[in-house]
Parts: sequence; structure tokens; C-alpha cells
Amino acid sequence: MKIVWHCEDVVGPVMAGPGIRAVELSRWVARRHQVTLVAEGAQTLAAEPFRAASDLGAALKDAEVLVTQGFGFSLPLLMRFRGRVVLDLYDPVQLEQLARAGASPTADQLVALAYLRRRLRYLISRADHVLCASRPQRALWLGWLGAVGRLSPQVLAADPEASRLLAVVPFGLPEEPPRRAGSPLRAAIGAGPGDKIALWSGGLWDWMDPALAVRAAAIARERVPSLQLALLAGSRPGAPAMDMRGALEAARAASEAGVHFLEQWLPYADRGAWLLDADFAVSAHKPSLESELAFRTRLLDCLWAALPAACTAGDVLAAEGEQQGWARTSPAGDAAAMAQSMVALCDPAANAKAREAALAAARQRTWQRSADVLLALLEGPVPPRAALIDSRTPAMALSAARKVWKRLKRRS
Repeated sequence: MKIVWHCEDVVGPVMAGPGIRAVELSRWVARRHQVTLVAEGAQTLAAEPFRAASDLGAALKDAEVLVTQGFGFSLPLLMRFRGRVVLDLYDPVQLEQLARAGASPTADQLVALAYLRRRLRYLISRADHVLCASRPQRALWLGWLGAVGRLSPQVLAADPEASRLLAVVPFGLPEEPPRRAGSPLRAAIGAGPGDKIALWSGGLWDWMDPALAVRAAAIARERVPSLQLALLAGSRPGAPAMDMRGALEAARAASEAGVHFLEQWLPYADRGAWLLDADFAVSAHKPSLESELAFRTRLLDCLWAALPAACTAGDVLAAEGEQQGWARTSPAGDAAAMAQSMVALCDPAANAKAREAALAAARQRTWQRSADVLLALLEGPVPPRAALIDSRTPAMALSAARKVWKRLKRRS
């Protein structure tokens, strides 16, 4: 099977979530099919099982399947494509845009949101399969599928749970565990061997709350003076930095000491050594719909490195972490409660127990497991595209439509 995998994000030595997902899943799918990855920087990846390309139109000419996150290309390319389309909606981009716009959106933001919604409607109506990252996300996209007419009696007769139309394919973890390579994190912040290190790994997005983590660390240091908080504050690959520095600097001044902002985005291959150099991770977000439906990849990396996490409650992985024992959650905005989680994870016995729980949970989160779900979709039948009213019997369809219209008028 000839598959083109398109990713709007930059791929290569330095990547963010969408690029990582495209590369890792392409690797696994390419073991059984011919995969071409179309993304900026794809040619920099060496010794990969997939091909690399930069021209989506050219790559699609003889392709049978297009896998895409839906953005970063001209829609006419998709309109002309006659093969199978797999739409990867693991990232709830509309909710991120809403969180970024805030209470006083600019005219440009309103236009961008309107365009995003219209594009999503077309993409979802065109897709043969839709991918998401969790059960809550699945509920969201089922609503969209119903709204654009993709849920029909004919579709559900063959697939009652719509599991082929909409499948949960989570972000994954490498099969190989991370390896130590010195003490890069401690060296970067000048920490001693006896210091306790809390690491904020990942971006400082508008909907996250790193200032809360800074305030919590200041409170926790009253009981654990050796606690150091390191925040990776580099710009996202392929995108400008988000404007959160004012709030962060204010929080930093209030905390007096023990907080380190590192102006870098870790190379993908190096992140394991940094995670292994920390005592626990920290992740905090503001209350929002994005938080409810997010799939925090930074928390997955914690599992990979058997790193306990102190995080705000509200998203799927935080809830699972609390239940499974590798994370301690606290309410959004509650610095004192997060500080309590930090102090607890500084205890050697509690930290070791949480690491054991993280190791156990990581075994269920590999990229291979996610790729197996996708491969089952690709190697099975395409969900049917029957109309809600059977167009083969126009007289019956017209009669049925008139009856429905009369009932609706009476109700109104």
C-alpha cells in the first residue's frame, strides 16, 4: 500500500508533538507499507524506513492513502485526491486557538477561528477514518461526525460503535528506555548532587500555567530548601515563542531563588538524559476546554523515563497518573496544593514508589500499540459513504422529506 503522511510541523533533530507523532507512526507503518513523509525537514532524517518528500502534490500522484493532521496544505489537493484519507485529530487545535484568543480576541483571531471551523467541517466530511488520542476526544469528534452527516444507518450497520470511522490512537512512547548521558540538567542550572530537581519539560503555551509552578516551588522550598525548578523556555520548532514572559518574570521575582529558565528546546534524541536527571516533573494548566480534552505528551515522557509528576488535575493523563500512582494532582490555580505534591515527591520512598508505577504504566503506551490500531484500519475496509436518504429511490426520498418537513413545522 502506498501511503503519504503529511505533517505541517517541522521534523528532524528538534521536534514538537505533531512532528514526533508523524515520524514515530510513519516508522512503524513503513514496516508493512510504502510510506512517504511530507514535512519540512524530512530529508534531514537519516536511515529511516520511510521516504522523505517536500512536495505534497507530487507525492499524492500515485498514493493510495493520505494521512494528515489537516493543515498546512491547499485544500484543492485534497479535493482532487481519490484515495483513502486518514485525518489525525489528536490535537484539539480549535480549543487551543480559543484558549489563545482569550476574552478579547483580535479581528485576525476571529477570522482564523472561523476559517479553522470551516476547514474542519470539510476535512471531517471528507475523511474515511478519523484518529483521536483519548475517549473524551472521541466524544468530541463523534459530535462533529454526526453534524457533517458521516454517521448514518448504513455506516453503523457495518460498524455499530463507529470504531473504524473514529479510532483512538494515542500518542506513544519508544520501545527502548531512555539512556543516561552525564548530568545535562544539573549542569545547565548549576545544581549539586544533593539538590532536588523539578523539571518543566515542554512548551510554555498560553493555556498552560508555568507561573503557578513557580509559586508552588517557592512554597515547597520552605520545607525542602534544596528544591530547584527548571523550566524549558525555548521557542517551539517552526513557530515563534508565545508571549508569557511578563507573567513568568513576575512569578520568578516573587520566588526569590531556585527557579531556572532554560532558553532551549531539547533535541528529540537528548530529552531522555534530561528527564533521567530530574527527581520529578511539573506540569500545570489553566482551567479551559483545552485542558479537559488535551493529551499531555509531556506527561507521557515522564512515563518513559519513570519520572513522577506533580501536575494540575483535569486532563486524561493526569487522572490516569493519579489513579495508577505515578502522578500527584492538585486543583488548577492552587499553588499550595501543588507545593504539597512537590514536597511529597521529594521523599525518597514516595518517589521510588511513583517511579515503579510509571514503569508499569509505560508498558501500555508504546508507539507499536498505537500503530497497530492504525494498521488495522488501513488494512481493513473503508467505512461506507451512504447518504442519509437513499438517492437511488428519488420518489421515496422526496416523499419522506416532505413528511419530515411537515412534522418539523408542526413542532415549531
